[in-house]
Amino acid sequence: MSQRSIPAKEVDWSSVSHAFGSAIEIPALLRSIRSDSQEVRQRAYSDLVDLLVHQGSRFEASAAVAPHLIDIVADPAAPDRFAACQVLAAIAVGDESSWLSDRSDPSDMRAEVQRRAPLSREELEAEHRDWIAAAPNEEERSARARGAEWGDVEGARDEQRWTIEAYDAVRAGVPVYVAALEASEAAVRLYAAYLLAWFPEDEGLVGPALAGLIRREPEPVVAATACVAAGLSCPNGSEVLVDALSGRRGSVNRAERWSAVLGLSRILRHPDRSLVSELYACLFGAIGPVPYWPFFEGEMAGMAALTIADLTPEVAGDRIDVLAERAATADPTADAFALLTALLDAAFPIGPIPDGVGFADLTPTQQRALSTLLSSNVLQAAPRMLTRYNLPDSEQQLRAWCGG
Repeated sequence: MSQRSIPAKEVDWSSVSHAFGSAIEIPALLRSIRSDSQEVRQRAYSDLVDLLVHQGSRFEASAAVAPHLIDIVADPAAPDRFAACQVLAAIAVGDESSWLSDRSDPSDMRAEVQRRAPLSREELEAEHRDWIAAAPNEEERSARARGAEWGDVEGARDEQRWTIEAYDAVRAGVPVYVAALEASEAAVRLYAAYLLAWFPEDEGLVGPALAGLIRREPEPVVAATACVAAGLSCPNGSEVLVDALSGRRGSVNRAERWSAVLGLSRILRHPDRSLVSELYACLFGAIGPVPYWPFFEGEMAGMAALTIADLTPEVAGDRIDVLAERAATADPTADAFALLTALLDAAFPIGPIPDGVGFADLTPTQQRALSTLLSSNVLQAAPRMLTRYNLPDSEQQLRAWCGG
């Protein structure tokens, strides 16, 4: 019998751990999420998150609880199916910003867990010492060493295993989440779409389902959520999905329009100039959280920043040109610092230039970026930021270094 069909009472919860010890509270919480009282259900879901996803970490109980929450999503008569989707997403990825920033690859995670499973404590400690020694500089080496003082190599291995087991336990419900996109309740459709964002290995199933939702969905925030989910879960982007996203790009609803831009920017290998321009419009213009938009607690600019960071180097020229146009009319009291950061990040995506490099050694794109800085007022916002890229640390020195 698979875990998917084992009822809660048949799991030995006393032998399973959550964030604070033995998971003996779990059966009562699983009963409470089917309570007739909304207050009881909400408290139970909140307690489950606290126990199963503490500070982004997952535990043995995280994977064990997932099948029971999938049952809730699968049951049209169950209350608060959207809340089950929310908790499942938290179990799957923990902190979404860390998951996206680290560009977690589940297949790599599984392989690493399998590789480390038979290693002894001594072997794990030796690997950890090698990792500390391999740090790129003394500062990072010291930071890694300090962290090792508080860590436990076997505990870290267990956490790594629990993380991928939790992810895979939630992934087992992908067909259920796809079916939930047809739910009559907008909240269920919204959080089912959000949950589907995290499973690119199931693109063949998820892509057509999200494309259908994007085409037909009447609620702007649900459509917006599906657009971003498509960009995250469908990196290969079928023509049908691209067409669906393109249709939403013309929406009068700004959150919906920008979400389509976010989705397309992740799917298309070479976003055109207009798409790059709209992406930066989202980065600079998405002020304040978007109500009910589930990514980054509604902070659309945060998703735009990560999407921009994932653009390919081939798009750098368009990025510089778009930013140059914005810099030419920048408000020095509001836009300059953000534009300065964006220009330098676009021109120097891998970080500081090596010692001894001159202006003539830079790429044409990098030269154009620095020329843009010198011809605008944005450098006045924080000239010391130049040192982050090993560039001359004042406007006067930079101008001389550039030969102008």
